[in-house]
Amino acid sequence: MGGESITPKVFISYSWTSQEHQNLVMQWAEQLIADGVDVVLDVYELKEGYDKYAFMERMVTDETVTHVLVISDSKYEEKADARKAGVGTESQIISQEVYEKVDQSKFIPIVCEFKESGEPYLPIFLKSRIWLDFSTLETVNKNWERLVRLLFGKPRHVKPSLGNPPAYITTDLSLPTT
Repeated sequence: MGGESITPKVFISYSWTSQEHQNLVMQWAEQLIADGVDVVLDVYELKEGYDKYAFMERMVTDETVTHVLVISDSKYEEKADARKAGVGTESQIISQEVYEKVDQSKFIPIVCEFKESGEPYLPIFLKSRIWLDFSTLETVNKNWERLVRLLFGKPRHVKPSLGNPPAYITTDLSLPTT
């Protein structure tokens, strides 16, 4: 594999749960930008007079957007599953995209909160997906490199190339049966 890598372009889908949650999402966006990831975030892109639903649809379906990070907490799950507010519209677009697109790796669930049962808060359309745990500062620190590697397509563990069969398989020496 060559040393060339693409510059990932990421759209962040999240719920305006609280000011603290918004600040956290902004902090992650800024850190991603510092790590060389082009981030599309509503607070950067959406201005007065823009159609927020058209913006969301464009971001989810835009082929230059390499990944959509779905920052999920209890409010995101609730709004997505009830199809309420911006998240509800976004999740309708995403769920349709998830099931129609071949490359489903575009959507990365980021779990910010867990239920008492230990289950992550995730909308129905993402329940079966492998997710990253960003619920505490420790888990963010633990999983940050994993996320950045995923976005750049540079996993820590790469499957080795397939070798050649051993000589006892390729030589045509059969033992007589007695």
